[in-house]
Amino acid sequence: MIFEEQEGRENAEAIFARDDSEMHLWSLVLSSVAIPHFVGSSQDGFALWVAHDRVHAAQHQIFLYEEENRPQSELQERYQDKALFKPPTLLIIALLGLFFYKTGPWQEHSLWFSQGAVDRDAILITHQWWRLVTALTLHADVVHVVGNMLLGGTIIHLLCKVVGTGLGWALIFTAGIIGNFLNVVLRQSQHVSVGFSTAVFGAIGLSCGLEIARRRRWQGVLLALGAGLGLLAMLGTSGERVDLGAHFWGFTVGVVLGVVTSLGRQAAGRYPGFLLQCVLLFSVVTVVWQSWRYALGFG
Repeated sequence: MIFEEQEGRENAEAIFARDDSEMHLWSLVLSSVAIPHFVGSSQDGFALWVAHDRVHAAQHQIFLYEEENRPQSELQERYQDKALFKPPTLLIIALLGLFFYKTGPWQEHSLWFSQGAVDRDAILITHQWWRLVTALTLHADVVHVVGNMLLGGTIIHLLCKVVGTGLGWALIFTAGIIGNFLNVVLRQSQHVSVGFSTAVFGAIGLSCGLEIARRRRWQGVLLALGAGLGLLAMLGTSGERVDLGAHFWGFTVGVVLGVVTSLGRQAAGRYPGFLLQCVLLFSVVTVVWQSWRYALGFG
């Protein structure tokens, strides 16, 4: 829908295009969604003129069109920064296996599990908050630790390639810690659990949240959210000793953190640089180290 230029540019605002072909292409986009406008060129460049009260809607429609038709290579470059701190994530997650070798599987009287597992009463009554962290590094048996290393390693590796290793691990542990906390607080009975799975589903939620913020249109949001919930249903609800509540809350917190992270990246223009990535990774290591110091020194 194009209105006549003589109706007055004083009541319209310009949206500038790079060239004549782009200007007419955008005009077709606005016409398809019935946003009145006119096209024209001046010494300032090629422009579409849109009424002041419709200019934001017009810019949004043009943005959506550009996003949907952007080449995949450009999309990857836009949402993935090249100069990020990216040490080998798979080697980092292998530390879970080494730590399991040290702690062994779940044992009733093991100091590691008695002092480090998520324990609802210990957390809420005696305020042993470090358990929210230490429990993420413990596993009940070989099957659980191997599953988390394989599934978690793949997902976390891909996530860290996008956001950087420091930020990636900081977000993953934050999702795992908050997920454990919500699972404990919202339960009405005593509860004991261990495992990195909460953080793994946090990583799945983070990837889902990043995609939701990128797509923006409700169809894309539903597609990304459906994929994440499908993984949760497939991988997080079956098997012995599975803590569905922790998986669900880890995933949910991850989605929220992913959306916030993506919006922050869009506002800042990039993810944190090398120095901040190093600080974030060091902070994660410090939190885990100090949590275990408190755990083993308690009582």
